[in-house]
Amino acid sequence: METYKRFPILLILALGLPAIFGLVQEIPNPAELLECFWYKSLNTSVADVPGKLIEDFCLRKYSLSQYSENTQKNISAEGVRYLDSLFRQINAEIRLTRNKRQATATWRYRREIRALSARQRNRVFGCFNRLKRDYTIDRSMNTYDLIGSLHSGQTSALMHNGPNFLGRHNLFVLVMETACRTPLPYWDFTLDGEMNDPSASAVWSNTFFGNGNGAVRTGFCGNWVTPLNTPIIRNVGAGGIRIPGKQAIRALLSRLRTSDITEPQPAMSMFSIEVHHNAVHNSIGGHFSALDTSTFDPVFWFLHVMFSYIWYLFKNNQRSRGIDPQRDYPRGPNVPPGHEFFQTVNFMPFHRPMTNLETFSDRFDRIVRYDPLLTCQRCRGNPYLACVRGTCVARSRRRGGTVIPGIVTPVLVRGKRSVHTQDKVIQDKSAFIQTHEEAISTLDISYTNTFIVNGYYAPKDWVYLNIRVLYERPRGLHFNSNESLYDNDMHDPSSFHDSGKGIGIQNRVLYKPKCAPAGSGATKVFVRSNGLNYHGTYKEFSIVDERQAVSATTVQVAVRKPTDENTETYLSAYDTCGRVCRPACPVRDRSSTVYKACSGSFKISTEYPLMYSQSYEAAISSLWHLSLDGKGPLFRNTFSPITFICDHQNSWPWASS
Repeated sequence: METYKRFPILLILALGLPAIFGLVQEIPNPAELLECFWYKSLNTSVADVPGKLIEDFCLRKYSLSQYSENTQKNISAEGVRYLDSLFRQINAEIRLTRNKRQATATWRYRREIRALSARQRNRVFGCFNRLKRDYTIDRSMNTYDLIGSLHSGQTSALMHNGPNFLGRHNLFVLVMETACRTPLPYWDFTLDGEMNDPSASAVWSNTFFGNGNGAVRTGFCGNWVTPLNTPIIRNVGAGGIRIPGKQAIRALLSRLRTSDITEPQPAMSMFSIEVHHNAVHNSIGGHFSALDTSTFDPVFWFLHVMFSYIWYLFKNNQRSRGIDPQRDYPRGPNVPPGHEFFQTVNFMPFHRPMTNLETFSDRFDRIVRYDPLLTCQRCRGNPYLACVRGTCVARSRRRGGTVIPGIVTPVLVRGKRSVHTQDKVIQDKSAFIQTHEEAISTLDISYTNTFIVNGYYAPKDWVYLNIRVLYERPRGLHFNSNESLYDNDMHDPSSFHDSGKGIGIQNRVLYKPKCAPAGSGATKVFVRSNGLNYHGTYKEFSIVDERQAVSATTVQVAVRKPTDENTETYLSAYDTCGRVCRPACPVRDRSSTVYKACSGSFKISTEYPLMYSQSYEAAISSLWHLSLDGKGPLFRNTFSPITFICDHQNSWPWASS
């Protein structure tokens, strides 16, 4: 029998949950997922790296590996011919510029979106709206979604987690740009990443992308209907991860070999272009965070033009150092399957066979030009940008008729000169930690789920689990308290006497990337489910009190409804700083219930006794009886098989798996 690690007695008594038997049962983490957890946490510590970054990366990678069919199969013959015509137009354009390093006459001159005039922006936005309304090519879907469907199913899986993330996305952007016949601007997200609160950026306004939270109702894509017959959903800044800043570009451009910036990379390397790419997708959330639905949101194109530009700059650096980018495609046993240089780009049958290596050809660079990244010299006078402490920064949305500059956090613009040494760059994770302003802002932001299961909007195909969360106060915080006259904080466990220390608090981590709390002590803990045998995710949060030594809450999290097929899901929890919590499961020990560290992966079946609720309402009803009728007020927790302990230990949650 396995020897279980038991948690402190206070935590055991506080939970009061029944033993696991029947419906919700722990299962081992999938080997592929666990291997990724170990690989990405290699030579890193809980104090250095927000664990949510690792979980996000690995869960995304695992989900891609589970795609078993190509979702492009429903494209009509007319749609195939149209897509083929776009590729042929690109090839014809390439032939015209074959003997030039850069075509000075090319129409593909890409600028930062905030550097465009209103007329130039409206031309791009008008193109997307025209394609969104056009059903003349394929009656089953509009032309915008027809092009976007290239980023789905097996095609999407082979566009990520390997070196041809670069070439395939670059080609994909060219296809949409060709359909628009107008240059697509890039969104330099690092201008927003330098703000204290990127979610307040003016790009999330009616002038640019529309509102950043909930159903998108403003901006040029306001009230768009997705292929799932829903509005676009966003959760900008609500999910506990920030948009990368300038140091992301500095780190990437400090490398010389393609293998240095593409996956696979050990740990959460700041040199990995996909680490930064995933951070932006996850920060925006909603449909944008899932690969099969990310193109539903037109922000996709502006983001990927930016990554094409970063690669363009990277290749120019290579050429200046005598390296031919066309021959620098990574080779060897570490290249993931499907990303080998000789594999065919699977946009077939939409264009002639092309290998991954061919997507690195200089001919694709010759048909594009880029306006340089905006610096202070050029951003002065721009109503959406400001020069703050020598750095060009995005301005906040209009408030009371004025545009407010985004104030730069000094730690984010210090520009480490140690970027060339991998150890020091890995330790500089401040780009991904929320600031004090974001901690306050996120309390004002709700969260909207997409309710997508296996590619369909299915809000009735979810059931709800009551998940218990116990949150220990992190080290290093200080709040005013009843003894503030003496500069003491009565809630701080470090000041407890023997009777207080007996509760078992083992708060050992002093986090290196700082994460300032809200002054009130209120903060969010997110709990999330990720399907293991289905495609779908659900996230909810609850408010805890960081002032208190221990704070407890219960949150309702949905998973796919089990049918004849059991549901398998991975449950995780983290706070607004991205610090992950550890799952604990009850087990019988003689006559009492104790708790052990468990994997985080669970199987949910239709067997009795039921440990889930068919609706959110039923989940709440199972916990509370508030009427003063002789029965209440009453809190009962009769079937919560899982809890999360946020106790800031010096080990990763998956270390015991």
